[in-house]
Amino acid sequence: MAKNSDDFRNPKVQEAGTKSSGGIGKWIGIAVAAILALLLLLWLFGALGSDDAALDTAEPEAVIVPAD
Repeated sequence: MAKNSDDFRNPKVQEAGTKSSGGIGKWIGIAVAAILALLLLLWLFGALGSDDAALDTAEPEAVIVPAD
């Protein structure tokens, strides 16, 4: 064994019930929040609005062909 107390590693001891502040869950939450924020901005600025040309349901004018 090491005779000097600085020659070995002390393990990090955490109390029960504490959790780290990182992890994949944090990044998933950030990604979901960013996507929702972008969708909200698109909706507010009208990018997700209806297109008037796509909703044009008027019938075209009738073509009259003279009878010979």
